[in-house]
Amino acid sequence: MKNIKMKIRHLSEIQIAFILIFVGLFFGILFANIFRNNYSEQISQYQNSIFYNIATSDINYGGLFRYILIKNYKEFIIFWLLCITILGIPYMGYKIISYGFTIGFLVSTITMQYGFKGILLILVYGFPHGLLYIPIILISLYKGYLLCLTIYHDKKSFSNGLANLIKSHLMLLFILALAIFLASFIETFVGSFLLKKTLGLFT
Repeated sequence: MKNIKMKIRHLSEIQIAFILIFVGLFFGILFANIFRNNYSEQISQYQNSIFYNIATSDINYGGLFRYILIKNYKEFIIFWLLCITILGIPYMGYKIISYGFTIGFLVSTITMQYGFKGILLILVYGFPHGLLYIPIILISLYKGYLLCLTIYHDKKSFSNGLANLIKSHLMLLFILALAIFLASFIETFVGSFLLKKTLGLFT
């Protein structure tokens, strides 16, 4: 046990992040395979009802955009508020694991159910907005980690006070907020259109 603790202490933050996301991926894939019989029928019902409705109904782009934007900004605000608390780093660890679990579970579930068409559905589900979401997530995790580390572990860097430290991050937060707005716009008006067309292949 002591040897494991020593090895963990010598790992970099990036190495720990990779370990956490692979742990999430592993359990996501594991759960997808273990409980395959439980959700297989439910997915078939989704295909016959929800998939069909999405593929054949008109998209309310205005309502969808508001929903996606509010959801993204809510998560963004919660993340950065927690970054100035002692819960910041544990929350980041949880988010990394949950991202890995979600990706592992969804990819395994959809590919086992639909094969090649499932891979196409996964690509469309995350493209093209994912090209913006991924760097937003990575930058937020990295900068948020450094902010939390500075506040609670680097007393020398924190000597100027919390207000000044937050002010130094305002430009970054503004840029990230704009990127989230753009990513939400692309997800609504491009991603949802591509998803609608792709789901037409499943009906």
